[in-house]
Amino acid sequence: MTPTVDSKTRHSANRTVLRSAIFAAALSLGLAGLVSVTSPAAAQDATYSADEVKQHFKQLKTRSLKATGSTRALCIGTRDECNPNGAAEGGGQVAVTQENADGQTDTAAATPDAPLVVDPETNAIDDAFNLLVSFEYASARLSTSAQANLREFAKAIQDPDLSTAKFVIEGHTDGIGSESYNQRLSEDRAQAVTQYLINLGVNRGRLTTVAYGESRPKVSDINDPANRRVESKLILEQ
Repeated sequence: MTPTVDSKTRHSANRTVLRSAIFAAALSLGLAGLVSVTSPAAAQDATYSADEVKQHFKQLKTRSLKATGSTRALCIGTRDECNPNGAAEGGGQVAVTQENADGQTDTAAATPDAPLVVDPETNAIDDAFNLLVSFEYASARLSTSAQANLREFAKAIQDPDLSTAKFVIEGHTDGIGSESYNQRLSEDRAQAVTQYLINLGVNRGRLTTVAYGESRPKVSDINDPANRRVESKLILEQ
């Protein structure tokens, strides 16, 4: 004899199956959402490698040590003060080294005989490495690409050859907005970069944070987006 199931029992069983299906679908969506939030940061490729950062600063460190015994190889002052002829030709913005298409310093263009310009305020060598740090609009929140770049930078400066070196982290903005607003924004962004590097294991004592707002544009058009940047510079060893 075939067992019979009353309608009430069938209805209860159907509701149980339906609840299980809804729960499974919700769990699947939740996991998918979690992956979509976390995977971009994890998969984000850096714009430059740790090896490129090491090459830049190791070469600069070698040049600075050789220059210590020769005052002819150092100029204490601004870029314009140390190269007044170049300042007139470059609209007041003198590049100590050339840069390639992606904005990174071309270390091959910096000849060993070129003078090292040292900022009198921070004692940093004015041969910067552009960290290519991007932020969310009008904020100091690091983008995922910025975090990827900073992970490479942190890895590079903890190399044994650079482990005792100290760096200045500079915040800059373009000229859009008020001078006071841009100053605060550059401070917040430079601090965000410094704190992220510290979180990655870089000793706080190796990093000096400064902010220049719109006062030190990279290019002569103060509103050019190229002026929105965070740079790192090697501090001259005493």
